[in-house]
Amino acid sequence: MDLIEREQPEVDEDIQTPTEDELKDFRSLVNEWIKMDEQIRKLSIALRERKVHLKALSENMQKFMSRFGYDNLNTNQGRIVNSVRKIKEPIKMMEIKEFLLEKKHLTGEQLFKEIFEKERPVKQSSSIRRVVPKVSMHLDI
Repeated sequence: MDLIEREQPEVDEDIQTPTEDELKDFRSLVNEWIKMDEQIRKLSIALRERKVHLKALSENMQKFMSRFGYDNLNTNQGRIVNSVRKIKEPIKMMEIKEFLLEKKHLTGEQLFKEIFEKERPVKQSSSIRRVVPKVSMHLDI
Protein backbone atom coordinates (compact mmCIF):
# COMPACT_ATOMS: atom_id res chain seq x y z
CA MET A 1 0.00 0.00 0.00
CA ASP A 2 1.29 3.40 -0.90
CA LEU A 3 1.58 5.85 1.98
CA ILE A 4 0.77 8.76 -0.26
CA GLU A 5 -2.67 8.68 -1.71
CA ARG A 6 -4.26 11.82 -2.97
CA GLU A 7 -7.06 12.64 -5.24
CA GLN A 8 -5.97 13.72 -8.66
CA PRO A 9 -6.99 17.34 -9.03
CA GLU A 10 -8.14 18.80 -12.24
CA VAL A 11 -5.28 19.80 -14.45
CA ASP A 12 -3.64 22.79 -12.84
CA GLU A 13 -0.47 24.31 -14.13
CA ASP A 14 0.72 25.52 -10.68
CA ILE A 15 0.87 22.04 -9.11
CA GLN A 16 4.13 20.22 -9.60
CA THR A 17 4.64 16.49 -9.44
CA PRO A 18 7.42 15.33 -7.13
CA THR A 19 10.37 13.35 -8.40
CA GLU A 20 11.01 9.79 -7.24
CA ASP A 21 13.75 10.97 -4.86
CA GLU A 22 11.45 13.58 -3.31
CA LEU A 23 8.71 10.97 -2.89
CA LYS A 24 11.17 8.56 -1.29
CA ASP A 25 12.37 11.27 1.14
CA PHE A 26 8.78 12.21 1.95
CA ARG A 27 7.84 8.59 2.60
CA SER A 28 10.76 8.23 5.01
CA LEU A 29 9.65 11.43 6.78
CA VAL A 30 6.10 10.10 7.09
CA ASN A 31 7.36 6.76 8.42
CA GLU A 32 9.57 8.50 10.98
CA TRP A 33 6.69 10.76 12.03
CA ILE A 34 4.40 7.75 12.53
CA LYS A 35 7.08 5.98 14.61
CA MET A 36 7.51 9.06 16.81
CA ASP A 37 3.75 9.43 17.22
CA GLU A 38 3.47 5.78 18.29
CA GLN A 39 6.32 6.22 20.78
CA ILE A 40 4.60 9.28 22.26
CA ARG A 41 1.34 7.34 22.63
CA LYS A 42 3.08 4.44 24.36
CA LEU A 43 4.99 6.79 26.68
CA SER A 44 1.83 8.67 27.63
CA ILE A 45 0.13 5.38 28.52
CA ALA A 46 3.16 4.39 30.60
CA LEU A 47 3.09 7.80 32.30
CA ARG A 48 -0.58 7.41 33.24
CA GLU A 49 0.08 3.93 34.66
CA ARG A 50 2.97 5.25 36.74
CA LYS A 51 0.85 8.14 38.06
CA VAL A 52 -1.83 5.66 39.21
CA HIS A 53 0.86 3.60 40.96
CA LEU A 54 2.37 6.76 42.50
CA LYS A 55 -1.04 7.78 43.84
CA ALA A 56 -1.50 4.40 45.53
CA LEU A 57 1.98 4.60 47.06
CA SER A 58 1.32 8.16 48.22
CA GLU A 59 -1.86 7.14 50.04
CA ASN A 60 -0.01 4.38 51.91
CA MET A 61 2.85 6.75 52.78
CA GLN A 62 0.40 9.40 54.02
CA LYS A 63 -1.36 6.89 56.27
CA PHE A 64 1.96 5.80 57.79
CA MET A 65 3.28 9.35 58.19
CA SER A 66 0.10 10.65 59.81
CA ARG A 67 -0.23 7.60 62.09
CA PHE A 68 3.30 8.00 63.47
CA GLY A 69 3.49 11.81 63.33
CA TYR A 70 6.04 12.28 60.58
CA ASP A 71 5.74 15.57 58.72
CA ASN A 72 9.08 15.53 56.92
CA LEU A 73 11.36 12.77 55.72
CA ASN A 74 14.89 13.57 54.65
CA THR A 75 16.22 11.42 51.83
CA ASN A 76 19.21 11.60 49.52
CA GLN A 77 16.88 12.66 46.68
CA GLY A 78 15.20 15.47 48.61
CA ARG A 79 12.74 16.00 51.42
CA ILE A 80 9.30 14.36 51.44
CA VAL A 81 6.69 16.63 53.01
CA ASN A 82 3.27 15.46 54.21
CA SER A 83 0.93 18.41 54.64
CA VAL A 84 -2.53 18.20 56.17
CA ARG A 85 -4.90 21.17 56.13
CA LYS A 86 -8.53 21.85 56.83
CA ILE A 87 -10.62 23.25 53.99
CA LYS A 88 -14.27 24.08 53.52
CA GLU A 89 -16.10 21.72 51.22
CA PRO A 90 -16.73 23.29 47.82
CA ILE A 91 -20.14 24.57 46.85
CA LYS A 92 -21.77 22.40 44.22
CA MET A 93 -23.48 23.90 41.21
CA MET A 94 -26.72 22.07 42.01
CA GLU A 95 -26.76 23.65 45.48
CA ILE A 96 -26.42 27.11 43.94
CA LYS A 97 -29.23 26.42 41.45
CA GLU A 98 -31.53 25.16 44.20
CA PHE A 99 -30.70 28.16 46.37
CA LEU A 100 -31.45 30.56 43.50
CA LEU A 101 -34.82 28.93 42.92
CA GLU A 102 -35.70 29.14 46.63
CA LYS A 103 -34.60 32.75 47.17
CA LYS A 104 -36.01 34.55 44.12
CA HIS A 105 -36.82 37.65 46.16
CA LEU A 106 -33.18 38.52 46.99
CA THR A 107 -30.99 40.83 44.93
CA GLY A 108 -27.66 39.80 43.38
CA GLU A 109 -25.43 41.04 46.20
CA GLN A 110 -27.67 39.53 48.88
CA LEU A 111 -27.72 36.21 47.02
CA PHE A 112 -23.95 36.27 46.75
CA LYS A 113 -23.54 36.89 50.48
CA GLU A 114 -26.02 34.18 51.45
CA ILE A 115 -24.50 31.57 49.14
CA PHE A 116 -20.82 32.14 49.85
CA GLU A 117 -20.93 33.17 53.49
CA LYS A 118 -23.11 30.23 54.45
CA GLU A 119 -21.53 27.81 56.90
CA ARG A 120 -20.06 24.83 55.04
CA PRO A 121 -18.65 21.59 56.46
CA VAL A 122 -14.90 21.42 56.93
CA LYS A 123 -12.86 18.45 55.74
CA GLN A 124 -9.22 17.47 55.93
CA SER A 125 -7.10 17.57 52.81
CA SER A 126 -3.70 15.96 52.78
CA SER A 127 -0.98 15.93 50.18
CA ILE A 128 2.49 14.53 49.90
CA ARG A 129 5.23 16.02 47.80
CA ARG A 130 8.94 15.84 47.33
CA VAL A 131 11.01 18.98 47.75
CA VAL A 132 14.24 18.78 45.79
CA PRO A 133 16.84 21.35 46.87
CA LYS A 134 17.80 23.81 44.19
CA VAL A 135 21.40 23.77 43.10
CA SER A 136 22.88 27.20 42.58
CA MET A 137 25.12 27.49 39.56
CA HIS A 138 26.32 30.93 40.68
CA LEU A 139 30.00 31.13 41.57
CA ASP A 140 31.20 33.81 43.95
CA ILE A 141 34.80 34.58 43.06
